[in-house]
Amino acid sequence: MSVPDLVFPASSPAELREIYGWDAARTGTFAPGDFPVDVVRFGGSSSPPVAFARGRRAETLKALPASLRERVERAFSLFDRPTPSLSLPGGRRLDLTTRPAVMGVVNVTPDSFSDGGLYADPARATERALELLEQGADLVDIGGESTRPAGYGPAQEVPAAEEISRVVPVIEAVRAKSDSPISVDTRKASVAREALGAGADIVNDVSGLRYDRELASTAAAAGAAVILMHMRGLDPRTMQNDVAYDHPVADIARELAQATDRAREAGIGPESIAVDPGLGFGKSPEGNLILLRHLAALRSLGLPVAVGASRKAFVRRFSGVGDDASASDRLPGSLAGVAAAVAAGASIVRVHDVEETVRFLRMLRAIAAPAPAPARAVETVR
Repeated sequence: MSVPDLVFPASSPAELREIYGWDAARTGTFAPGDFPVDVVRFGGSSSPPVAFARGRRAETLKALPASLRERVERAFSLFDRPTPSLSLPGGRRLDLTTRPAVMGVVNVTPDSFSDGGLYADPARATERALELLEQGADLVDIGGESTRPAGYGPAQEVPAAEEISRVVPVIEAVRAKSDSPISVDTRKASVAREALGAGADIVNDVSGLRYDRELASTAAAAGAAVILMHMRGLDPRTMQNDVAYDHPVADIARELAQATDRAREAGIGPESIAVDPGLGFGKSPEGNLILLRHLAALRSLGLPVAVGASRKAFVRRFSGVGDDASASDRLPGSLAGVAAAVAAGASIVRVHDVEETVRFLRMLRAIAAPAPAPARAVETVR
């Protein structure tokens, strides 16, 4: 699966031209009524992308050579697959089948980009995690090491022992009061081992199992789920030095597929894996927008997609607020990122503002749900 075929939905001629433009390929001719169109890009192949008017997919498939037809059918099968639940230790599951799960962020650090220092004390961090669950978070993500970009000042590497001392007391305290899933945000196997032993269910690794090669086997041994994120390089302090990609989506999808291969080779089942494109982790501001606009293509990996745009620099930039803007000023841009992720079929949204996000998603669902037809009065004939 290291070089996946990808399905790119295009809702307009402009989106179709953008998708084809990355491969310097010529688009077919589609009338306005043909949209939405789905473009299949063949990974590791010299074959140009193939576009399918959604209403005429079957007849377009018949015209393809048998070898390409098989690949296209598999790509659509993965892309169209219903969102699975995420398997957790002890036979538990994080249900992702009906709506996106809201993951609340708890940074037990003095230097995180958004709320560094607010919850550095374990007691305050525990209180915050429980508060987020009370506000409607489906799970909380507890991290003890900042991986902020260098633009906020260099992130400090945290020794494993110190990271353990930050996150384990919080995980233990939250688990004592809640059965909700807990994720530990770490790159280190030793930290994950202690966190999972304390009651965590998920390992959220920004390095996609590259920083510490023992992390995959550690998660597998505990039966833990993993969220595998894409990051350029291994050091947050240098990840923004090179933000150029040959293909702004396919390159990231390929590296995420390689991360899932590492997880499976270690014994982690596909039912326990989610992927995250890593917005802000080695991407240009415009590259982050492209990823959000074409996020649906990552569903071609056949796995739940997690997304975290909350309060990030590109969100502030494009929503028109300064770097020193308050959390409330940053909220509208963050919610726009959530809306884009949900429209693309994301399964998990990682956010700081849980209460507002839960209400926002509730309203989106209310708008999307057709009202039941009113019951007709039955006239009695006498």
